[in-house]
Amino acid sequence: MGSEAFYTTAAQVLPTLMIALAVEFSFILRSLQRELNEADKSGASGQIKMANEDVNRAYWTAFVLGLIFIAGEVLALLTIGFRWFNVWTFLVIGLCLLVLIVAVVFVPVFRVTAFD
Repeated sequence: MGSEAFYTTAAQVLPTLMIALAVEFSFILRSLQRELNEADKSGASGQIKMANEDVNRAYWTAFVLGLIFIAGEVLALLTIGFRWFNVWTFLVIGLCLLVLIVAVVFVPVFRVTAFD
C-alpha cells in the first residue's frame, strides 16, 4: 500500500516523537514528584493519595505510548527489511504515527493546563 519512502520516514519519525514524549513525561513526573513531596511535608494524606494516583497514571500512559512506539518502529523496520508493503502494515504504522502525533500535541497542553 505505502511506498518504501513512507516506511523509511515512519522509522525515522517515530523515535523523534518518542523523544519529545519522553521529555514531556519527565516534566510531568517532576511536577508530580514535587507535588507529592509538598503534600508529604504538609501531612495531607488525601493529597498524597491523589498525587500517587496521578504518578501511577502518568507511568501507565508513558508505558502504553512506549509500547505503541515499539510496535510501530519494529513493524516499520521489518517492513523495510522484508518488503512487506501491504495494507495491514500501512494501517498499523499509520495508526501508531497518528497516536503518537496526537500525544505529542496534547501531552504538553495537558501539562501546561494541569500543572500551572
